[in-house]
Amino acid sequence: WLGLTGGCAVCHDHKFDPISTKEFYSLYAFFNSAADPAMDGNRIDTPPILKLATVEQQKQLDAVARETKSVDGKIKAALKGFAYVDPATLIPLPGKTRMETVWLDEAIPAGAKAQGDGKAFDFVGEESGVKPFSGKVSLRRKAAGVTSQDFFNGAAAFEVTAGVKFFAHVWLDPKDPPKAIMLQFHTTGWEHRANFGDAEAIRYGDVKAKTKVQIGALPKPGEWVRLEVNPAAIGLKPGTKVNGAAFSQHGGTVHWDHAGWSVETNPATDPLYSIAVWDKANQGKIVKDAPKEISDILRSVKPEARTAAQSQKVRDYYLEYVSRAPDEALSSLRRERDAIKARQDALEKNVPVTFVMADLPQPRDAFVMMRGQYDKPGDKVEPATPAIFPPLKKAKPDARATRLDLAGWLLAPENPLTARVTMNRLWQQFFGTGIVKTSFDFGSQGTPPTHPELLDWLAVTFREGGWDTRKMIRLMLTSATFRQSSAATPALVQRDPENRLYARGPRFRLDAEQLRDNALYVSGLMNAEMGGKGVRIYQPPNIWEPVGFGGSNTRNYTQDTGAALYRRSIYCFLKRTAPPPFMTNFDAPNREQTCTVRERSDTPLQALQLMNDVQHFEAARAFAGRIMTEGGAAAADRIAFAYRAALSRKPTPEEGAIVQDALKKFLAEYSQAGDAAKKVISNGESKPKAGLPPNEFAAWTLVANLILNLDETINRN
Repeated sequence: WLGLTGGCAVCHDHKFDPISTKEFYSLYAFFNSAADPAMDGNRIDTPPILKLATVEQQKQLDAVARETKSVDGKIKAALKGFAYVDPATLIPLPGKTRMETVWLDEAIPAGAKAQGDGKAFDFVGEESGVKPFSGKVSLRRKAAGVTSQDFFNGAAAFEVTAGVKFFAHVWLDPKDPPKAIMLQFHTTGWEHRANFGDAEAIRYGDVKAKTKVQIGALPKPGEWVRLEVNPAAIGLKPGTKVNGAAFSQHGGTVHWDHAGWSVETNPATDPLYSIAVWDKANQGKIVKDAPKEISDILRSVKPEARTAAQSQKVRDYYLEYVSRAPDEALSSLRRERDAIKARQDALEKNVPVTFVMADLPQPRDAFVMMRGQYDKPGDKVEPATPAIFPPLKKAKPDARATRLDLAGWLLAPENPLTARVTMNRLWQQFFGTGIVKTSFDFGSQGTPPTHPELLDWLAVTFREGGWDTRKMIRLMLTSATFRQSSAATPALVQRDPENRLYARGPRFRLDAEQLRDNALYVSGLMNAEMGGKGVRIYQPPNIWEPVGFGGSNTRNYTQDTGAALYRRSIYCFLKRTAPPPFMTNFDAPNREQTCTVRERSDTPLQALQLMNDVQHFEAARAFAGRIMTEGGAAAADRIAFAYRAALSRKPTPEEGAIVQDALKKFLAEYSQAGDAAKKVISNGESKPKAGLPPNEFAAWTLVANLILNLDETINRN
C-alpha cells in the first residue's frame, strides 16, 4: 500500500508521526485475506484469473462443450454394458502379456495435425503392389534423392513409463531403397531421433548433442520389418510426454504401418488394468487429473470405509478415464473425445486472460506480532486504515472491511494522495523529474513540490475526469511547458541546472525499452502484436546458465525466432537473476524490488551496444532498406528522408554534407572489401530487402547506424 501511494502524508503541508504498530498490522489484514496464487512454474495463466472470450469464441466453446457432452454420454452408455473384472482378483492370477497402443494404422491419431513436407499423407492399399502390414492401407512416401518425411503432432500426449518401447513396421522398395530412414518423436520439440542406415544421409539432429542416435542398419527390403526403439536410448526419460511422431527417409520409396508403443505388463499388478492396484497407489494423495470429488475420496476415504455411491463413482471414473481394460469398447469414442479436447484447447488458447484477485471464503485472522516474530501473535486486529487519514467507509458497516472497501477509500475524494502520486509519476515520466522529486516519499522527509498548486490541479482534474490516464498524458504532452525547446542559455543552466522551474523543454536519455523500440519502429521491423507470453530476443550466450537451477525451465536460454524477435520490449522475457543486458546497460531495474525512479548513467558499454548489438545493427540494416526504397534516388533526398524518419526534422546543410561525405567513404570501402558487404546486410534473422546492390546497401546500413546513434536520436528533446 505504501508503495502504491508513494509515502504516508496526505498532502505536501501535513506533518505527523509514523503510524503505530497496530495500525500497520490492521493494514496488513486487508491483504492477509487474499487467496494465494497457484505457484506453477512459468505458466502465464496461474489462477485466480478471468477468461474474456468474445461472443464468437464463446459460441465455438459452447458448441465444443455440447460435442463433449454427447461423446461422454456415449462412453457412459458403452460402459454400462462392459463387464469389468479386476485381474488382481482372478485365480489363478494372469501372467505377463504385451500390450500395444497404436498411433498410426489406418490413419493418424484423432486431434493430431498432419504435415508431410508440403504433401498430403499418401495412404495406399494393395493396389500399390504392397499389402499393408495391418488393416487396409499403409503410409507411402517417395523421395527423389532428398530427405522427406511425414509427421504429426498435437495428439493426446503419451507419458513414457518404464519398460515401454516404440515400434513401427516398415517396408522398403527393393527397386528403390532409401539411404536411411528415421523415427522422430515430438515432446516440446523434435529432439529425439532414431536413425537406421547411413548415419549422415538425414541431416536432422546432432550425434554429439544426442538429438540423433544411430540404432542400426537399414531393414531388409521387400518385406515388412518391425522396428523397435527403447525411449531411453534416444533421451526420453520416464515421465516425459510425447505427442507426435515423424517418419523420415533420404530418397527411395518407403511404406510405414502399425506404429505406436508397447509394454510388457502383468494386468494383476498394473494400475492401468487393476482398479485395486490403482486405488492403492493413490490412497492419501491428491490426484491432480481427477475431479475434486474423486480426488477427495481417494485422499481421505479408504476403500473399505466408502459408501456404495462413493465406490461406484471411483469405479466409473477409473473405467472411463484411466483403465485400458475397456479399450476395445471405448477406443474409437476416446479418440473422438481426444480430438474434441484438442479443438477445445486450441480455442481456449486464443481466449484472452486477465489476472484478478480473490478472497478466501473464510478470511485469515491477523495479529500484532510481538516484536515482529511470526510465532508470537499478540492482539487480534481487524482490517482498518491509520487514524490520521480520513475514515474508511465500509459497504457493510457491521461487517469486516474488505479490500474492495480499501480500494474505494484509496480513490475517495477526501483522500487526494492516490491521484497526487499518480500524476507526479506521470510528470516524472515525461519531464524527467517529478513535481515532487522524491516520488517514492510524499511525507515530511521527502522533497517539497516545486509547484504545489499545479500538482493539486492535476490531481483534481485526474479524479474528476474519471481517472482517465490517456487524457492526462495528452494534456501534459500538448502543454506549452512540454513543447518548449530543450535549448538553454548558459545563464539559465546556471540558475536552474535541473530544470526544476521548467523554463525549457525536458531533455534526457530514452529508457532502455524505449531505445530498442525506437530503433525497431524507425527500421520498420517492429511487431506491434498485443498481448501474449514473453519472448526471448537476441542475447549473448551463457548468461542464464551460470545462475540457473538444474531442474528449472529457465536453466538454458533458447532464443525465439521470426516475428517474436521484434516484439515491443514490454514483452521481453525477464529473468530477474540474469536480466537482458540490453536493459541492464541502460539502467533498467532488475525487478528484484520496487523501483520508483530509474538512474541514468553514461558508460562506454552503451555506445558499443547501440553500434554493434545484433538487434540495433539489424535495425540499422532494415532502416537502410527503407531509406533506399522510400527515400528517393538521390543521396541528398535519402538523407533527408532518414532524418525525417528518425528525428522528425530535415538535416541542416552542414549535417547533410557530413553524412554525404561518410556515405562516399563507406561506398569506397565496400567496393574494395569483397564479401564484407554481404556480411553486413545479412546480420540478424530478418531477410534484407531483395534487389538492392550489396555494396551500396552495406554503405547505407552504416549511414543508418550513424543516424540511429546520434545524440538527438537516443535522447528525448
